Amino acid sequence: MMANEQSGRLVRLLNLLPYVSRHQGKTLMEIARDLNMDVAEVRDDLDRLHLSGVGRGPGEMFDLAHTWRGVTVLDDQGLNAPLRLKPTEAHALLLLLESLETLPGLVNVDAVRSAADKIRAVTNTAGVTNVDQIAANTPVAATIAEAIAEGRKLQLRYYSATSDQLTQRTVSPIAVLQRDEQTYLRALEGDTQKTFRFDRIREINVSEEAVDERAVRAAADADEPFAFDDGNVAHFKVRGDALWMAEYWELELELTPAAADQPPEWVDATLRYGSDDWLARFCLAHADRLRLVAPEDLAAKVRERACRAADALR
Repeated sequence: MMANEQSGRLVRLLNLLPYVSRHQGKTLMEIARDLNMDVAEVRDDLDRLHLSGVGRGPGEMFDLAHTWRGVTVLDDQGLNAPLRLKPTEAHALLLLLESLETLPGLVNVDAVRSAADKIRAVTNTAGVTNVDQIAANTPVAATIAEAIAEGRKLQLRYYSATSDQLTQRTVSPIAVLQRDEQTYLRALEGDTQKTFRFDRIREINVSEEAVDERAVRAAADADEPFAFDDGNVAHFKVRGDALWMAEYWELELELTPAAADQPPEWVDATLRYGSDDWLARFCLAHADRLRLVAPEDLAAKVRERACRAADALR
């Protein structure tokens, strides 16, 4: 075995022991998946670690046991800190750095890119999001940063999921923000503050026109950056066996703690929303789980659309 192969295996062994020590009971397949190794490779390394160490006497060797049910470490000799990040940890850090790259003005972008490049150079794991897909948003972020720095408006060709259309927009940029793993541009269009998702911006250019002074004065609210506090509120009745929806949408359930274990057949709930079209599609998509109570005019339109769809299927 060549010297570099021996060194690589030593590092792998010294990373494997702290990992299994902190994750007692994991199976060989789970360990292999987490550490990007083959199952046979994990088994061979565990066999090599067993009763090895700095000495040959009692209390000087690693002691562990592994079966198909899991791995148990009895004595790790204090080796409980990994020498390097495992692939999932490295990619999580990389995603965080790439998110910071899209936030102009908040961080030293050159330092962030330098750190991200170092991680990319040593990470090549299958099954993890391709960083090139994430990096594709970099020109968008750079153009937005340029517009904010120069106080210029932006011209966007933007896809709206609400209307399922591509539209041309001229906006005054305010800030870049993130929520639920998505990056948004907050901007003033006419008299209205709106948010635009980076991945739905098809084209973007800096205009020669100066930004609206109201955009310069506007400050992003970290607690409510999407300005939903001033938005519309929908009232629903949600089925008692569909309360899990509150974990995926910001539904506020009117449910007492006493009734949480055995909820009634229907539970009152509210949801803030931005557009009537989106709310109508949301209600139709979950028609078997909830009923729209208010706004009443929109509830009537949803019922009408549902009836038309049912008639078309007959």
